[in-house]
Amino acid sequence: MITVIGLGIVLAALAFGSYALLPHNDRIVPGVSVNGVALGGLSQADARAAVESSLTGETERKITLTAAAEQRDITLAALGVRADVDDTVNRAYGIGRQGSIGCRVTQALTARKHGMAVAPAFTLDQDAVKRTLVDIAHVINRPSTNATAQWDTGAKKVVVHPGISGGKLNIDESLNLITQSTVGKLVAGEPAPAELALPYEANQPRVTAEMLAPVDTLLSTFTTSYGSSSSNRAGNVETAAAAINGAIIMPREEFSYNKVVGPRDAKSGYQIAPVIINGQLEPGMGGGVCQVSTTVYNAALFANLQIVARQHHSHPVPYVPSGRDATVSYGSLDLKFRNSTDAPIVIETHTGGRRLTVNILGKGPAPVVSLERSGISSLPGRSTTVKDPKLPAGTRVVKRGTGGLAVTLTRVVGEGAAAVREVISHDRYIGTPSVIRIGTGAPANASGSATASSMAGE
Repeated sequence: MITVIGLGIVLAALAFGSYALLPHNDRIVPGVSVNGVALGGLSQADARAAVESSLTGETERKITLTAAAEQRDITLAALGVRADVDDTVNRAYGIGRQGSIGCRVTQALTARKHGMAVAPAFTLDQDAVKRTLVDIAHVINRPSTNATAQWDTGAKKVVVHPGISGGKLNIDESLNLITQSTVGKLVAGEPAPAELALPYEANQPRVTAEMLAPVDTLLSTFTTSYGSSSSNRAGNVETAAAAINGAIIMPREEFSYNKVVGPRDAKSGYQIAPVIINGQLEPGMGGGVCQVSTTVYNAALFANLQIVARQHHSHPVPYVPSGRDATVSYGSLDLKFRNSTDAPIVIETHTGGRRLTVNILGKGPAPVVSLERSGISSLPGRSTTVKDPKLPAGTRVVKRGTGGLAVTLTRVVGEGAAAVREVISHDRYIGTPSVIRIGTGAPANASGSATASSMAGE
């Protein structure tokens, strides 16, 4: 009995002692600290005042963000790091007040005996971080630039200009890295780093100066005139030529005019100018681009490149001999040729004085190429009849078309007995049909009929 009573007294004493360790007022348990600041025995209000300057001081520290050659010095606060003083003090105040009685006693005893550091609370404004990252990206993001080759007319040689490396800031990975290195470190009681290298993905040029080293010769050149063109058509010629200038085709690669030039629309800088539609000249977007494709086609022929796809117009065009034109239409008709040499080729365009010149550069020696046209013959014309209610009945008006033409083009490579002949195309231009308009309107008076008769003879 005495033993039981004694044990009870001991247990009661332990329980009372344990209970005495627990907080019984609005004060933080002794031994609790935050960021090296002792908060034991302080009220929540006093604890906020004590810890605020310490935590805010952490956010005023500077960090240097580096990416590529850019360095950005910025405080953690400006970057978006915020000290949550209220949450931090609430955590400190909760020591000895949360969980089971055993857990609460353990916390209070540990704090009193060994001290207990409470992790400070920080938050990160991710929108603020992204604004900083986007600002940095605007400075350092750039596409890589391929090496280029140009023909120096004065020096009569090819000049190669090296490419420029590009790169892009990985914003998502940068955001994760900043989060871990700032808030992640601070809540663990560790300082944020003074410098942080952001993930920057470098992009090397697809074509380097070393790759263009074999390009040493002007393989071919061809020029056409657009001196009689309207300002809109001339503008379209120059826009399309600019899109091609500097195009590089590696060995065995294929050049596609439509792929390189892209859509012929107002967004790309094209204007309304005459185009051939169903054999007739009609206003259309991008009129004039076929002169560029034709000039490129002839340069490719003289460079002895393999022609993959080419279509002729419905009737001959004035800027090249028949059999040597190449019509294109985005999404359907394309001009394609393959680099059949063992080195890169470069397409160079020049416009000036209403003349378009296309140079093709490559590895020498330049081929000796001539083009022969043969089998030139006329084809019968065509006509179409249209009923026109705007003309008096019995009236017949004819708009004369043009006849068709057949022609064969042969490419001759080399000279003399060693020359190699290759038939490039057998073209049949259908020409422009004559349009016969038959009046179906109300009959005209005598004078009207006479007028209609005279019109029919035009």
